[in-house]
Amino acid sequence: MVVVLSNILILLAGFTLLILSGDKLVETSVRIARRWNVPTSVIAATIIAAGTSAPEIVTSVLAGFRGSSDIAIGNLMGSNTFNILAVGGISLFFQPRGNIRGTFVSWMVLVGATGLYYISLYNLELSQVEGLIFLGTLLTFFVFSFFREREPDSDFENLESKSPTRTFFFFILSFGGLVMGAELALRGGVALGQYAGLSERVIAVTIISAGTGLPELATSVAAALRGHSDIAIANVIGSNVINTLAIPGAVASFFTLELNQRFLEFDFYVMAGATALVLVLYLINQPILKRAMGFLMFLAYSAYALKLLLA
Repeated sequence: MVVVLSNILILLAGFTLLILSGDKLVETSVRIARRWNVPTSVIAATIIAAGTSAPEIVTSVLAGFRGSSDIAIGNLMGSNTFNILAVGGISLFFQPRGNIRGTFVSWMVLVGATGLYYISLYNLELSQVEGLIFLGTLLTFFVFSFFREREPDSDFENLESKSPTRTFFFFILSFGGLVMGAELALRGGVALGQYAGLSERVIAVTIISAGTGLPELATSVAAALRGHSDIAIANVIGSNVINTLAIPGAVASFFTLELNQRFLEFDFYVMAGATALVLVLYLINQPILKRAMGFLMFLAYSAYALKLLLA
């Protein structure tokens, strides 16, 4: 019992550090971007989404270096599913009135990235060349986002009063916090999962992915409660684009990843189905239907997670 409690504390400490460090990384990244006159729309679509995705990326890369391919790959699939069904569902339930159609282009990019992911993993491995292709595609997405709107604005002018040296110091410090938080989350999560008899795949798709998805949950729910469900959904979709391209790109660029067959038998199709479900949200205008969809999405994620944990 003492071992279990200590691992629970380690897991919670890891998740707490990931959330705090991810939040600080977003804040400092925005300050740096504003000093270079990057538009707010670009910051929202790329930097903030990347910041809230940083826990997933760092955790998967660390797992990959440890030889835990199931956790590196499973964290991506589980996080994307969690973001859409749980985070998106909760956001829509609390605030179903926003116009989310402005995220359609980003959603199309996500669909394309998901298709690329499936093609790359079909032979049950992800090579270094494929990893570089993912990183190149991510870079193209960032450049495209930047040139879609180049006019700067002043939404974050108050952030520019901070010292550049201080901002850069906290940027580095927050990244170090992410690495430490990922290390603690992996150690505690894997130990608890193994104690419960769970495989690394299930641990990654449920425990690790939900924990590293907490920044997206906090950001999106806060936006929804303030009446901005459009921002909430944009954050979810942007984070999933970055997850899908950055995680395999960052991990596979260093070494070839071997894939567990179970991912392509079940987990990938759940993630792809959740991604396709977003199209329904673009077609619905009535708030009551959006709220019902949000509730059903959260139930769908709960059923998926329970199936894995109780199997």
